[in-house]
Amino acid sequence: MQHVAWDKSMSVGVEILDDDHRKLLDMFNRLLKAGIAEKDRASLSGLLGGLQEYTTVHFKREEALMEQQGYPGLDAHRAAHRYFIDEVHKLTLDDDDSNEMMLRIDLILLLKEWFIEHIQSVDKQYSPFMAEDAGSTTARSTTARSTTARSTTAH
Repeated sequence: MQHVAWDKSMSVGVEILDDDHRKLLDMFNRLLKAGIAEKDRASLSGLLGGLQEYTTVHFKREEALMEQQGYPGLDAHRAAHRYFIDEVHKLTLDDDDSNEMMLRIDLILLLKEWFIEHIQSVDKQYSPFMAEDAGSTTARSTTARSTTARSTTAH
């Protein structure tokens, strides 16, 4: 499996989320680099733990921004995040009693699928709903409220 390089096609248009995705991609590439090579169980456990921690932080941030922006697909997106967290959790359980090589391969395949399917397809769906400064109170929500107020007073 080849190293995956970040490019503009992966951007969701929100810098903080793009930064998170770059960090996740870096974790994937580090795993890939170390990946199939024989490493000790402690290093694999460390990679899994780091992945769990960072995805939790990222998912909370991403979901909070989607909620703030009024993204209509939030519930489905949360479900996709829960699926990924559950899959990583299953791998951590397997870490105790499975073949390290198979565990590494399963983790690499899960992350590859996640980057291809989720970030490049599913995350792109919220891009049009994000304001330019999605980290603050949203310009989009303010604009929507202003438009609604104007149309209400016009009638």
